[in-house]
Amino acid sequence: MQNKAPIRSWLLLTFTLILWGTPAVAVSVSDTQKVPGHAAIAKLIADHLPATTTNHRFDIITPLAVLSSLETCTSIDAHFTRQPQRLAGRTMVELRCTDLAQPTSHYVQINVIATGEYLVASRDLAANHTLQRTDISIQQGDLSQLPRHALLATPNAIAQALGQQLRRSLTQHSVLQANLLSRPNVVNFGDELLIEASGSGFQITRTGEAMDTGAIGDIIRVRLNNKQLLRVEITAAGRARPAQ
Repeated sequence: MQNKAPIRSWLLLTFTLILWGTPAVAVSVSDTQKVPGHAAIAKLIADHLPATTTNHRFDIITPLAVLSSLETCTSIDAHFTRQPQRLAGRTMVELRCTDLAQPTSHYVQINVIATGEYLVASRDLAANHTLQRTDISIQQGDLSQLPRHALLATPNAIAQALGQQLRRSLTQHSVLQANLLSRPNVVNFGDELLIEASGSGFQITRTGEAMDTGAIGDIIRVRLNNKQLLRVEITAAGRARPAQ
């Protein structure tokens, strides 16, 4: 008689591998009124969406049976277990029934699908290129697919990018990222600087030689005429003030 033990073992192993290889499936909620905490989660998401979001929805990943004990709750509080840097993609939410004196936490995984606007290169740009407004375009897409340091299409982000230099070259439609930008140097080693100090009723100016290279806002060393070294903050090309 054929030994069936090896066959049973093989089938068990195959079934286990199939389970491991099956991806998690998002449960899209069609009847939101029947899902405890749905309204609280929706409000939490609406309050934290990226500024340039044009459209969004969310799915509850966690089985809805986990929320069954909240069905009789009239007031549910929702907050993120960890504040997301940019609310798009999967994240965890903690739900609590505030009707109870000692509410129990229910942890729910959600997937936020958010479409929004972000900044991209309008053409191929070389490394060390100083960005101008014509170099920047606005594109719309899935915010969860953006790199971590992507710049969203806000007025502040555009103002931040203008006048900055690229650390590396970019091809057309590449996403602009804050970590790829640097302020251009306006002072080089050996430059003569006008150092201005002012206060209540006085103003003093001196000249010195830059001992470092830097951009506006950088702190560098300057050698004065008497050979003394002074730390200054660059305020413009050829100008600085004593560092605080």
